[in-house]
Amino acid sequence: MNLNASAAVFTGLRSLREEFAELCARDVPGVTAARTYARGVLEALKEAVGPRIESSGGWFLAAVGGFGRGELSFVSDLDLLFLYKRRLPQRMEALVRDVIYGLWDSEFEVGHSTLSQAGLKKLMADDFSAQTTNLEAHFIAGDEAFFRSWREDLVRSFGVRKRFRFLERLKEFRSQRARQYGESTYLLEPHIKEGLGGLRDLHSIRWIGTVFLGDSSRDRMVAEGWLSPEEALWLEKAEDFLWRVRLQLHRANRRRQDQLLLTDQENLAHRLGFLDGTEGSAVEAFMRLYYRHTARVRRIAAFLVDRLEHDKDRRSRRRRKVILPGPLLLEGDHLFFVEPERIPEDPSIIMTLFWEAACKGAHFHHRTGQIVRENLNHVNDAVRTDPLTVERFFFILLHPQKAFPILKIMMETGFLQTFLPELAPVRYRVQHDVYHLYTVDEHLLRTVLELHRLEAGEDSLAPQVQLASLFSEIHHKRVLYLAGLIHDIGKGAGKNHSVRGADMSRDLAVRLGLDPEERELLEFLVRNHLLLAETALKRDLSDEKPILRCAMRVVDRERLRLLYLLTVADSRATGPGAWNTWRASLLHELFIKVDRILERGDWRPEDAQSRAEAVQRLVLELCEEAHRPRVEQWLESLSLRYLLSQDPEDILRHFHMEMRVPREPLVLEARPLEEELWQVTVTCPDRPGLFATITGVLWLHGCNILSADIFTRERGIALDVLTVENIPDPLHPQEVWERVSRDLAQCLKDADHLKSLIRRYQPVISRKKAAVPRKKDRVILDESASDFYTVIEVYTWDRPGVLHAVTQTLFELGLTIQLAKISTPGAQVVDVFYVTNLDGEKIQSPEHHTEIETRLLECLQRWQGG
Repeated sequence: MNLNASAAVFTGLRSLREEFAELCARDVPGVTAARTYARGVLEALKEAVGPRIESSGGWFLAAVGGFGRGELSFVSDLDLLFLYKRRLPQRMEALVRDVIYGLWDSEFEVGHSTLSQAGLKKLMADDFSAQTTNLEAHFIAGDEAFFRSWREDLVRSFGVRKRFRFLERLKEFRSQRARQYGESTYLLEPHIKEGLGGLRDLHSIRWIGTVFLGDSSRDRMVAEGWLSPEEALWLEKAEDFLWRVRLQLHRANRRRQDQLLLTDQENLAHRLGFLDGTEGSAVEAFMRLYYRHTARVRRIAAFLVDRLEHDKDRRSRRRRKVILPGPLLLEGDHLFFVEPERIPEDPSIIMTLFWEAACKGAHFHHRTGQIVRENLNHVNDAVRTDPLTVERFFFILLHPQKAFPILKIMMETGFLQTFLPELAPVRYRVQHDVYHLYTVDEHLLRTVLELHRLEAGEDSLAPQVQLASLFSEIHHKRVLYLAGLIHDIGKGAGKNHSVRGADMSRDLAVRLGLDPEERELLEFLVRNHLLLAETALKRDLSDEKPILRCAMRVVDRERLRLLYLLTVADSRATGPGAWNTWRASLLHELFIKVDRILERGDWRPEDAQSRAEAVQRLVLELCEEAHRPRVEQWLESLSLRYLLSQDPEDILRHFHMEMRVPREPLVLEARPLEEELWQVTVTCPDRPGLFATITGVLWLHGCNILSADIFTRERGIALDVLTVENIPDPLHPQEVWERVSRDLAQCLKDADHLKSLIRRYQPVISRKKAAVPRKKDRVILDESASDFYTVIEVYTWDRPGVLHAVTQTLFELGLTIQLAKISTPGAQVVDVFYVTNLDGEKIQSPEHHTEIETRLLECLQRWQGG
């Protein structure tokens, strides 16, 4: 074949790829289309290359990796292997160049290796990825007899010892993937290819078949008893579904992107034919099916590896066998059903299996999981209410080491949601925001895990109180752990999930034999599991009213301890955005204040004044003798809210800052807190719109505000105390704060200077827009939350400068901000402002309420990030 003919073939390859891309744009093809396209590319390459090397002995060209497996996306790499016996003939070097350059010219990404047989053998021994890539090989051109011989030798080389060495390397490979892409199947933004349960796990099952059976087909595995026919069907359906998703993801992004980001999920859901319905949105239905498929793939792959390891151990040494009640067989550290045919007449044997696994630290044979799934229809209310079965369930739930892994297997085999049917509606249920990292079912299991970690003393973010010690003070530990497992079950029943879940908990509590006190306590915990977090993050903790309201809802100290522990575990299990030092400190502060009320048993308003006086005495003790008279006079002018919200050391520092104001137009101090948080204190002459100016300058310098306390002194001096994160240059913070101070001072001199800063800084510093579903903006005004201030809650999606936009609008509305709490869990914003009118009074007028709500919603709609 001449070069012109070869060029025509490469042009045809490009057309073939474009046709496949157009097919994916018109339709939603799956794995069959990916295989058809791969086969077309393979045949075209054979046509281009084959005639030029027919006479070549000891040399071949093969497709490997995904190309060799026969599955390609229109943006996939083409992985090629040029293998020769001893040396590459000189005339073939030109052919290699022609093939690679021809593909590059046709805009294909090419991964290629040109190796001797010995060189490839060494590479595969050293590099597991190279080994698995070349396990999937398909002949293209050259010496076909050499290819068959090399392929047979490769498969035959996996003797017993090498097979199990391969298995060890595969386990490490899966562990590395879990560390890199997430150790859960239920991540919010999963990786289709490399994530657990993704395409790579399907590839792993093929590799196992090739190495252990010499045949990668699922039919052979079914024949060998390694897979059930049902599991083989699950894998087939999962593979097709994942390819449909992957091809549409590539179509939408026009590149090889395999992470399923939130911004892509809604579009893909509609492309794949999902519709909004009574049980949730289209995207929730889509992701629920995604998690069901990947959970099955992950489980089958894991059980298959576990089965082979067990077989290896049986070969290498005699395993001690013990008959356990059930009857069950414990062989080494693996559990088996001895007489599974007895399960229909006594389905409680299944709980016995999991109980024994927790007691003995045992693993499950692959067939054991299949038997559990096959007998779920026999689990009835007699099993659910059997005292011994319930006792064993609580033993598992309360086991410090085994609760999470055993409950996870119970969930994945379907037994847990069969035993507790209230869990079934939240299985695979996605929480479509960036606040929650996991699906609802995974989050519930991880809440139990976090409770055990807290009890073991693993809480680096709450040094002020040893949470582990609280476990020794509570009397209803099993109710706490049960609440952790079921607190979000209401999410499967619609809105107001706390109320719905509390109602659902009643029947569950009765079935599990809880006494009336335990039932009432469980219902309380489920109904109020958001109370402490929402109060700590949205309310002024120096105000007596929200503290008293919490105390009145909680009633006693046992409930408070249980609710506090549940709240911490719930937050930690939600994701990184829900738990950090700042949130931990707020929650701890609320806990201490509510506990103080409940311990005393009543609430005396004069306590606020007496506590403020105690703070004043501590400040005077800290200051130098020479300053004491002036400090004492200054302290008398301060508000109760200020005295009750600041530490004595900070109050004294603020005094010295304020004393500098007549000489300096602006005083700014920044102190590092824990976990890259900073406390920024600004004092200067007060002026309208000051806080909006501060938020604008900090935004333009890339800083994210978490909270702000705003105080105005009698002599017209403003003091703002802000908690800030994400400073742009953490290695040189002093330079950052000097720039902030300089720009802020200039803005105070010239009201138009902020506009010029926006023009100068915004293109450089504006943060990347988060990939997040945008929920509807909401504005809520609450006159009952505080005796002195109107509370405005603003719910929106995060984008650069949105806090500045909101605070500027509040200034334009003639409102004075006294306190701001800024919460950005992932990319959702919940900003809470305590405001008054210019006369220092609450906003009582309904007409004014409507105007505020309308103006803020208009502001949010207009503001797209500056």
